[in-house]
Amino acid sequence: MLTALVLAAAVAAASPAQVRDLIEADRPAEALAAARDLAERSADPDTLTALGEALYRAGLIDEAGKTIAPLALQQDAPPRALVQLALVHAAQGKDDAIDLMERAVAAAPLDAWVVFRASGLTRSRARAVALLSSYLELAPGDDADRLEGARGTIRLNTALGERKVWTRTAAPPRIEIPLKPVLGGAGTGYYVEAGLDNRKKIRLLLDTGSTGLFVVERAVKKGGFTPLSEETVFAGGGTGRTRSSRGLLSKLAIGGLTIADALITTTKDEFDPQGRIHGVLGLNVFSGYRVTMDLAAQRLVLDPCGAEPPGAPYWEVSGQMLVRAGATQGADGLFLFDTGATRSMLARTFAASIPGAEFASPAAVRTYGGSVSGASFVRGVRLRFGDLTSDGGSVHASDLTQRSRLSGVEVSGFLGMDLLDGTTIVVDTCEQRVAVRAAPR
Repeated sequence: MLTALVLAAAVAAASPAQVRDLIEADRPAEALAAARDLAERSADPDTLTALGEALYRAGLIDEAGKTIAPLALQQDAPPRALVQLALVHAAQGKDDAIDLMERAVAAAPLDAWVVFRASGLTRSRARAVALLSSYLELAPGDDADRLEGARGTIRLNTALGERKVWTRTAAPPRIEIPLKPVLGGAGTGYYVEAGLDNRKKIRLLLDTGSTGLFVVERAVKKGGFTPLSEETVFAGGGTGRTRSSRGLLSKLAIGGLTIADALITTTKDEFDPQGRIHGVLGLNVFSGYRVTMDLAAQRLVLDPCGAEPPGAPYWEVSGQMLVRAGATQGADGLFLFDTGATRSMLARTFAASIPGAEFASPAAVRTYGGSVSGASFVRGVRLRFGDLTSDGGSVHASDLTQRSRLSGVEVSGFLGMDLLDGTTIVVDTCEQRVAVRAAPR
């Protein structure tokens, strides 16, 4: 009771600055409650901007955009409002995000918050390097993970210059590719075979939860890989910070799709102790196609994007494919749509909010970078997405605070193969929509 009274008092006394302090402290629910209360008492631009920021951080991306959009029409729009609307539009796949960011930087070139976020949406790598360098000078005491991420991006962009990456040298309008189960059976993910410059084949787990192409270094070392820079990959297993190498793969062929200069991330650690797969492949490689993953028939089909895209919207934030999902007995949240996860996972904070959810024994969960510290099983949860509902078997839970903080939006969990296996998944990468059809019974 005392905690509720203290929270109520903090909400009632909130200001836009205090809302932002709550966001920075990774307390999105409190920030949103305070911002909504504040907006009921005042509709000035800074208050509405703070509300938009709190909505976005809480994972209510479209509502954040509707709240802030009218401010952007003003000639003297608040720079933070322009930044936040740009982030919303980028997540929705709209084309004007860079223009909005440039307006924000022009209005507030010495605001570290503005400059850092603008660095992620630029027309050139040189511009990103300039903005990130400015950010490092303006905010030397900022979040350590953000600072390290900025330095890593500067190193990579400097090494790349303006060289084009992921250049398609062959892209038939329709491609059909076999999907093979990792363990020779259902439920553990599916891989595709990819060819390298030396004609070697590597096996890549088809992982909609991946932000790109991650490969064990030994598999590509003699296959046309040129390392460019070192960087830290965040929010994986182990400590949540994995030192990795970024570089270019001269050739990557998947079915009839052939790509030159694929920008990939490598690690010395094996993805699979038995060597069954050599890496994970995100859907970004298939951008511009309508991607059908028929898991029951074990085939991947790429078609041209068409009219009337199916299913529900997804948002792309920091390369993550996020969808609206939840528990049958609880609230909704943003979930990573993750065919690379054997079992679904909940953020501990989200799991704790579900009536009837019970934290059980520790769980061994391995992801990029190693084992996930503090993971456990959770019982009594039935997940739902669209027309799919899980069977109520145990799921995993772990602390997703770092992932949410670095993404800028609250990630409530991952939807894994315990929910998705046996289905047909259709992802329209042009309109950012995803549909999932359950297997016929």
